[in-house]
Amino acid sequence: MLRRFTLVFFFCFPVLSGCTHDFFFPTRNLYHRPEALGIKSEWFKFSSKDGVLITGLLMKTPQATPKGILVQFHGNGENMTSHFMFSYWLPAQGYDVFIFDYRGYGASDGKPSVKGAIEDGEAAINYALERRDWPSSVFIWGQSLGGAISIASLALGHFTQNPRIKALILENSFDSYRDMAEDVLSRSWITWLLKWPLARLLISDRYAPVRYARRLPHIPILVIASSKDAIVPFRLEKRLFEELPQPKTLWIVPGGGHLSAFTRFGSSFKPKLLEFLSEHRR
Repeated sequence: MLRRFTLVFFFCFPVLSGCTHDFFFPTRNLYHRPEALGIKSEWFKFSSKDGVLITGLLMKTPQATPKGILVQFHGNGENMTSHFMFSYWLPAQGYDVFIFDYRGYGASDGKPSVKGAIEDGEAAINYALERRDWPSSVFIWGQSLGGAISIASLALGHFTQNPRIKALILENSFDSYRDMAEDVLSRSWITWLLKWPLARLLISDRYAPVRYARRLPHIPILVIASSKDAIVPFRLEKRLFEELPQPKTLWIVPGGGHLSAFTRFGSSFKPKLLEFLSEHRR
């Protein structure tokens, strides 16, 4: 990914076009099916704000009365059929999970863009709120790039007065697209000296999470940061936490890598997440 990102910067530099779309690395592959894990699921389509058709997946709890539902904003690579492997364990604990693909990912129509993904996120939250046959307690869970997208979707989607949205969970997310680009460029000696002008000239921060942090609904925010994250540096995760409004909580995964809280360190953090959900679901 680093090599591809570096080459993209050199290609885009002459046109100065604002290459924020190069944060997206979608695929159309089908990686896993929830049914293969014994999870009852539903696949469907819904329209984004501009009419683009988005693909969604609902993983259902076997419990007669779900405790709540998590709307999962996945990261920048592959598509939801790989990313639901981070959340497949929640239905067994009484929670439904609604994950969707941004435009250009998986079976969703369109081409990837930050603005489009934010609109897709708004539409996904609205869809979850409008489904009266779905749980009334709604949690938003953004992972990596999905955290940045979820912040803007919540802030721009006029959800401030909706009591059904109970909390926002941000896992290994960053504060700024430009800061993230600077860090990626600093990892190669070829681009290290030019990281500041390249990032400032080529990357738009119009939808940077820090620009929308103070416009979020007044809900509890949980930030999960990993001290050894090789993808999103810990300092950017911490900086995002500092910009978010109260009430907020920071969990640090000691020695953890990117998105490792509920995989490698699941025995510690899965129970903590269930406790957090239980505390805020009513």
